[in-house]
Amino acid sequence: MATTIADVARRAGVSTATVSRVLSGVGRATPETHARVQAAARDLGFRPSDVARSLKRRSTLTLGLIVTDIENPYFPQLVRAVEDAAVGEGYAILLCNAGEDPEREASYLDLLVERRVDGLVVAASTIGWRQGAWLASARLPAVLVNTATPGIDLPSIVSDNRGGGWAAARHLLELGHRRFGYLMPPPRNLDAPERLAGVQAALVAADLRCDGEDSALAIGHGAPTVSGGATAMLELLERTPRPTGVIAYNDLMAIGAMRAIRDRGLHVPADISAIGFDDVAFAAYVEPALTTLRQETAEMGRWAVATLTTLIKAARGEADTVRTTEHRIVPVELVIRASTGPAPGSAPRPTPGSARD
Repeated sequence: MATTIADVARRAGVSTATVSRVLSGVGRATPETHARVQAAARDLGFRPSDVARSLKRRSTLTLGLIVTDIENPYFPQLVRAVEDAAVGEGYAILLCNAGEDPEREASYLDLLVERRVDGLVVAASTIGWRQGAWLASARLPAVLVNTATPGIDLPSIVSDNRGGGWAAARHLLELGHRRFGYLMPPPRNLDAPERLAGVQAALVAADLRCDGEDSALAIGHGAPTVSGGATAMLELLERTPRPTGVIAYNDLMAIGAMRAIRDRGLHVPADISAIGFDDVAFAAYVEPALTTLRQETAEMGRWAVATLTTLIKAARGEADTVRTTEHRIVPVELVIRASTGPAPGSAPRPTPGSARD
């Protein structure tokens, strides 16, 4: 049978209220009584309830983290970054996988409030659209990572999606490509249009059209997964002329696209070059190794936790009021690997300022 506070009180010869005050650090007790209660608790192996202690200090030292899809390798990297930063601040993480399910999202948001988390990190790309009303009236501090909430002012940090699209397109342009494809996930995704806009801006700057019959850019549609990338790529392979350079919304779609290209008897990058986005852990180990845009997930995790813990302290009156609507954009880095090469029949020109793995 588990030891209770009453057992400790009997061993120490004091009331249960005295035991509670000593072990919670609330109220006063003589040094002798304090030592006696601590000795009794130690001898009996009694540990105060974490929940009870949290109620007294108005903190559970936990943060909630909601992600879109834990099967996407990008999110475990982000979870690790947030968790490492949280542990450094003395917090534990409660992880919730939203799975693009509105009902599950709503359930998790309510659950995290019930569990009395001290703050919330939202890294689910479309939750702002579906749960905006909840976030607007949130009963706990919240920050956004790699997402935004239209019309709602919450601190957020995102990668430079437009700049990443520009860098990807410029790399292919320098390699002599003039016919491009973009692999687009469903419209609910908030990052994809920004990445596409960067691609379009780079093509327009190179005097290429992005619309009409003579457009240099074709768009294939699919889910942000390996199979979705294959589906989108097969759509582009039906075009005449087909693209020689393809930019995917993320690494998973790019890897699926490379599979579809090979299944059609073509080669990457000899026939079609491919670029991803994220630089997930295995991007360097697929065949050929994937050229991609690297997101600074560690920096994003640190910023999210630092901002959130400051908000938590401010809400408790332990810190000065802080600006709660900061929107930070983090640069991305083009990492050049083997999946990109000169366009068929052209000579390459190196892209300045690019990293190589």
